[in-house]
Amino acid sequence: MLTSLALMPILGYPAIMYGGIFTLLLLIFQVTMGYRINNGKCKLSNPMKWHQTLAWVVLLLGVVHGLLGLGMILGL
Repeated sequence: MLTSLALMPILGYPAIMYGGIFTLLLLIFQVTMGYRINNGKCKLSNPMKWHQTLAWVVLLLGVVHGLLGLGMILGL
């Protein structure tokens, strides 16, 4: 079941590839936001709240992506 979900084609490429790319882009965005917060250049109303929320989203997407990859390896 996990393998069929991970390998489901979206525009000719497996869904797990898009999940990995999206997770990586969010991680880069989150690190950039943290860097800008430390330098005082972030213009959001509550930047630490956004930074922490994005961290949880990245963690959740990373776990889902990892479970899909593990499901492919284990044949689940």
